[in-house]
This record gives sequence, C-alpha cells and structure tokens, in this order.
Amino acid sequence: MKPTSLTRLFLFAGALAAAPLQASPLSEVAEQAGVTWLIGNWATADGGVKMSFEWRLDKHTIATKMTLPDREAEGTIALKPATTVAGMISVDSKGAVSMGQWSEYEGQPLLKSTIKSDQGEMKLATRYIKQSDNTFQVKVYRQNASGELGEFLVEAELQRAK
Repeated sequence: MKPTSLTRLFLFAGALAAAPLQASPLSEVAEQAGVTWLIGNWATADGGVKMSFEWRLDKHTIATKMTLPDREAEGTIALKPATTVAGMISVDSKGAVSMGQWSEYEGQPLLKSTIKSDQGEMKLATRYIKQSDNTFQVKVYRQNASGELGEFLVEAELQRAK
C-alpha cells in the first residue's frame, strides 16, 4: 500500500518529535549561519505582502506566516533530526502544501521548495537577500531540471514592520 500525503506528514511530524533531547536548537544553527536577522515581522511598503518569522518551542522551531493578496500560508521550520539541515513545511488557505529545505546561495538564505496543490506541482527557489537590518529583498525562481535557480518569477522588497 502506497503511503498517502497525510501519512507522510504524520511520519515527518513524528520524526521531528522523536528527535534526541540533546539536539541543538535551531537558533544555534541559525546564529552560526548568520540568518537570525529574518526573525520578526516584515511587510512591503504598500502592505500587500506580509511575512513573519517567530521562534517557538525553546527556539527549536520557527513559525512562519505569509500573507499575499490572494492567500495566507503558515508553516514551521525545524532541523531534520541529528543534522544541521533546516526543513520547512507550510499549508496555505487554498489547501496547497509546500515542503522544502533551507540552504545558502551567494551568502544569503535560499529555500528550495515543492508546492503541491489541486493545480499540480511546482518547484521553486526563493532567495532572501538582506539589504540592511530593516530591509530585505525576496526573489522567487522556478527550479530548473537540475534543481538550480531557473526562470525568474517575482521579487518584492520588505521592511521590518513595527
């Protein structure tokens, strides 16, 4: 019997919950990578796009929230058990599920994700480019056949929200 998406989700959540008690908090890995600047609330100048990154569970996870004009999404970033690799899962208000992995690209955070919805599957690469302590640029690309940055799709500049 082939596992369903829901089964895989519960297995993923169970694997995270079963991580050793001595696992390093995500905060330590984020600090070493120099990406803690993302923590906080962000918005475009017109307020049409909002993002937030908030520490949770004694800094072992980051809760994410994104608001776009046509949808909202919420997710969690956590370390894969016994590694320093950060994974992400989110669900949006239209039922799409996104799973991905964080890495570094040109010294900045990069999220490679696969989004599955009733429209099909899409593989994206999203760059988070720090401009200053209070501004960053997000650039979204399709992944090409080898999983690298392909066709450029959209960009936005976000400022730290108060």
